Amino acid sequence: MLRESKLADSVVKHRDIFDGYVLYEDPAYGIQPVLVSGFKGARVSMKEKKFNKMMSSVWEAVEWQFGHLKTQFALIDYKKSLKIRLSPSSQYFGMDPPSLEEYLTP
Repeated sequence: MLRESKLADSVVKHRDIFDGYVLYEDPAYGIQPVLVSGFKGARVSMKEKKFNKMMSSVWEAVEWQFGHLKTQFALIDYKKSLKIRLSPSSQYFGMDPPSLEEYLTP
C-alpha cells in the first residue's frame, strides 16, 4: 500500500514541508530516509522499548482505520465482490436464474 500510494516519495520530494517528520512503517519496507521502524534485537534499551510500545499502539490504530475505510468504501474491493451469490438480483425480482446452458447460448 505504501508503494502504491507513493507517500514516501512525496515526503522526500517535499522535504521542506515535512522537515523533521518521518513515517513509521513495518521493517519489511526496507531502509529509506523518511521511514523508521521499531527497534529490534537482544540489546534494546528501556527508551527504545518504550518507543516501540508507543509506536505500535498508534500503528495498530491506523491499521484498524484502513480496515474501517475498506468497509465504508466497498467499491475499493469491487473485484473481490464479483462472486456467485453475492448479488442475488434474480431473487429480488422473484425469478429463477438462467441455467448455464441458457446463459452461454448466444
